[in-house]
Amino acid sequence: MVHQMDGLLAREQAVLRETEILRDANIALTENLSLDRILETLLDYLTKLVPYDSANVMLRQGESQFVVSALRRYEGFQDVETTRSIAFDGNSNPLLRRICATKQSVVVPDTNNEPEWQLVNGADHVRNWMGVPLVASGRVIGLYSVDKAEPDFFKPEHARLAETLAARAASAIQNAQLFEQSQHYVAELEARISERKRAETALRESEERYRELFENARDAIYVHDLNGKYISVNRAAEALSGYTRDEILGRHFTDFVAKEHIGQVSDCLLSKLEREGETTYEVEVIAKDGRRVPVEVSSRAIYEKGAIVSVQGTARDITERKQAQDTLRMFSRQLIEAQEDERRRIARDLHDQIGQALTAVKMNLYTVQRFCNAPEAAHCLKDNIDAVDEALRLVRDLSVDLRPPLLDDLGLATALCWYVDRYEKRAGVTTEVLIEMPNQNERFSRELETACFRIAQEALTNVARHARATHVLLQLTRTPATLEMLIRDDGVGFDPAALRKRARRVATLGLVGMQERAHAAGGALAIHSKLSRGTEVRFNVPVDNTRLE
Repeated sequence: MVHQMDGLLAREQAVLRETEILRDANIALTENLSLDRILETLLDYLTKLVPYDSANVMLRQGESQFVVSALRRYEGFQDVETTRSIAFDGNSNPLLRRICATKQSVVVPDTNNEPEWQLVNGADHVRNWMGVPLVASGRVIGLYSVDKAEPDFFKPEHARLAETLAARAASAIQNAQLFEQSQHYVAELEARISERKRAETALRESEERYRELFENARDAIYVHDLNGKYISVNRAAEALSGYTRDEILGRHFTDFVAKEHIGQVSDCLLSKLEREGETTYEVEVIAKDGRRVPVEVSSRAIYEKGAIVSVQGTARDITERKQAQDTLRMFSRQLIEAQEDERRRIARDLHDQIGQALTAVKMNLYTVQRFCNAPEAAHCLKDNIDAVDEALRLVRDLSVDLRPPLLDDLGLATALCWYVDRYEKRAGVTTEVLIEMPNQNERFSRELETACFRIAQEALTNVARHARATHVLLQLTRTPATLEMLIRDDGVGFDPAALRKRARRVATLGLVGMQERAHAAGGALAIHSKLSRGTEVRFNVPVDNTRLE
């Protein structure tokens, strides 16, 4: 009877001890939300309930992966880091698959006799194994792996105690995981909020810088919608136009652009709507006080989500540039006129003075020849007379090249026909002249006639020197408003882009001179050429810009 009473007392004390351990474990597991700390606490209290040799907690990652997340007492058996790196696939490991399916513990009395046991590096010492699931919200979130180095050690009582502790631990682990996720989400949210605040600050600073640049820019800056109505302008636009910002906003660009330029501005707007990129052009703006202000406009489309929503542009006042160009053109014109005057003077001096002097020498030689009977002297005199004749011819040619009298006396059409006839004989190139003028005797300003003649002279000279052409066409056409001249050859041609690059390094005086004469006369010169396709020089000048004589 006494022996029976001692057994009951020991049993009662053991139950009391287990109850106290489980109570303390429950308190310890629930007072902390650190997952690592909870796992360590779990293994600490498991030691008090089950006398294991080694143990670890494997937590589920994803759908099927189980990874060692905490371990205890492997130092005497295995390399701890090797054990710490163990991971199992719950789908391919039969024991783990059974635990996940039944949510019940599995005890392997002897791993050497268990066909489903999978030997892994880091668990070589295990002979008796107990796997206890950690179940939360009806799902296995992990398990204990409780090990013993001797077989058949774990009894059902050990499994019961481990399962009792597992029920309390699973909830604590799930709470810690949720807390960890919430901390991660909070950190991510804080990072996003900080990033958004930084972005908002950067955007605000960028907008402030843009607004400062926009308002303080020296050039007029504007934005108009796709219909051409202004929605934003800066202070420089007010200064340039004389209108206030309120007077500009909401109005169409046609209210400010000179009428003759409206078509050009509309075409540029259309090209931007067709996504043809930035456009740059020159127009005149009508200021509030009636002044015509020349401006250079550069504009581009503004996109939002791949669609064009508006147009932004800058307008630069180029009044000073235009004045400088006009001044340069005036000086160029004066230089060309001075050059032509000097040519005319030299030609006249060659013809009148040197020509007359050579003629006098020739007459004197003829006189000497009549009175000298010596054969040697007669031969010498004849050579001198021939030399004087050649000198007279050279003087006449030089005089004509410097300034053909026909240009001053009979006009442009006659002078061009005479020059082409003379050029054809000298250069040996078949040259056709086509004069399309209602009145071939019509006269233009001396400046225009000189420019046309010199451009034709230089173009034909270039053909003779470089083109290796067999046929040349010179065409002069009079329209109601313009005078047009075309020189076209069938020669070897050239690459205009390469010539422009070379022109930056070396002086191409012929082409430059042609351009200068065209601009000085108020016209435009265009040169088109392709390799093996010949060259075309086209000069066009408004007749209204000439002074008819």
